[in-house]
Amino acid sequence: MALSISDVIAIAKISQYISQDAALKGSLFGAKVAPKTPLILYAERKALEWMYDIDPTDDSLRLVANYVYSLCRGYNLKAKGILSESGGGSVSPVNPQTAPTPIQFNVSASSLVPTGATSATISAFQGYNLLFVRGYVPQSTVNEGGGSNYYSWDKDLALLTISGAAQEGELMQLYPI
Repeated sequence: MALSISDVIAIAKISQYISQDAALKGSLFGAKVAPKTPLILYAERKALEWMYDIDPTDDSLRLVANYVYSLCRGYNLKAKGILSESGGGSVSPVNPQTAPTPIQFNVSASSLVPTGATSATISAFQGYNLLFVRGYVPQSTVNEGGGSNYYSWDKDLALLTISGAAQEGELMQLYPI
């Protein structure tokens, strides 16, 4: 099946960029690539476009198009593949969700983490990561030893586990991220 003149022009355009990429890689890695190919493709493609714009019925147009196509050499098949792809893929839309409101409380017998407790389930934060602040100090998930406070968070189970039991009146802040 013969390619239309506009197809040859499109393939030559894409082949020009592919050959430029190959020439740059060749100069870097020592491959044998003709470094003038992108320039030649550009000049001949522009001439073909000029002829096509002036008179799309010109008898010599097919000969020039065949010549330009032959200059595309090993790049024409890759260019045809790029040309035939419909858009290059898709992006799935993201449904933006607003994170739940952060929770701040002073520890008491009836608070989310009651006095003396070391764990709590926070179902509103399920699926989110958690930033845990205790007494205005962001807590770490790493046990640094020496009786330091730290925590763990299982976002699938929405389970907060803290090391160092909750103390009466202590300020705790939970931020879903």
